[in-house]
Order: sequence, then C-alpha cells, then structure tokens
Amino acid sequence: MVDGTVRAHDLLWITRDAELFPEAQPAWVRDALSQMPVVVVRRAEALAGFAAVGVRGPSRELRFAALVRLSDIRNLRTPESLASERGWRENQGGIPAGLREALALFDELSDTEKFVWGPVGSIGYQLATGLPVTTSESDVDVLIRCDVPPDRLMLSSIRDLAKKSVAHFDVIFEGPPGAVALEELHSHQVLLKTSQGPRIAAFTW
Repeated sequence: MVDGTVRAHDLLWITRDAELFPEAQPAWVRDALSQMPVVVVRRAEALAGFAAVGVRGPSRELRFAALVRLSDIRNLRTPESLASERGWRENQGGIPAGLREALALFDELSDTEKFVWGPVGSIGYQLATGLPVTTSESDVDVLIRCDVPPDRLMLSSIRDLAKKSVAHFDVIFEGPPGAVALEELHSHQVLLKTSQGPRIAAFTW
C-alpha cells in the first residue's frame, strides 16, 4: 500500500487480484491489466481508502474510469520522478526520436528556469511501462505542479520553446485550485480542471 495521498497523473502499479469498481467492466480492461497492471490517477473525488483511476486500453478511444483500493496499490511513480530519471536519454521504451528530443529540450529549460516538471499522458505512460503507446505524431504532454504562480519570464520561455519544437507540446499547470493549460493562462476566465469536474473560472494561486 502507498503511504500518503496520490495525485492526478501519478501511475499506480496494482496487485494482480485488485478489485476495480464498478465491477461491470468491458472485457478489454482485465486483458489490459493482465499485460500491464498500471492505472493512472484521475482528477476526481474518491471515497476514503480509494483512488480514482483510469485504465488505458490498446487504442486511444479505450479508457475506463474506476476506483481502486489504496491497499491494492503496490508501487507508485510520479511524473516528476520520470523526469528526474531522464529515461529518454537511453531511449527506454522506444520513444520516437522527435519526442525524445522535445523532452530533452524541456528538461534543459527546467534547469534554466528552476521549475519541476513531469511527462504525462501517453509519453509518461510509455516511459514508466515500456509499452509502445506513442508515435512520432504524439503530443508531448507535460505537467508542472506549483504552489505559487509561475513568473512571466518562465511562461514566456516555455511558450517560445513550444513554438520552436517540431513536436507539439501540451503543457498543464496545476495549482491549489486545479489545473489549466498553458495557452489559457493569459485569460481572466479559463477552463479549470478540478476534482469536481471542469468549469470556467478565474485561475489564481
């Protein structure tokens, strides 16, 4: 069992006999978990003792939302831990060259601007599991969790890098009220993703 609270985008290794709720599930769910018993924490509320998770299927449109007991979690990896390991350098999991180059550039920028980040989405899942779920056309999804507002220079540097990159970056900032995409941070009202669901609201730290 993990110690402490799991957060959205964390990857959880669950026991082979872990129960998922609801119990009525598509057939592919158990097939996917038998191949790789990893689920991704969703940004949703969960009962005490449970985590809200998503199961990835063999194709993009196959996703299943569920709850799993915290006692059935045997290991956890955060997006930030994947970034610190820099698995793209050794091409762990066979990630396409363009995506690896984009990760390396973003990592260099994080050193310069002094922020902590992590790969999420398909690229984070592949770094963690080795399963080939990305293609050369995949987005580079990254998460920056911060308790204080990012300064303008940092935001400008990230936007400049995203414009120059061959790969498409999808950068998410997560603060105390929820998560918001980089391209929306210039607006007073943004699409804010929270544990109660998405809503249009001001995003302030």
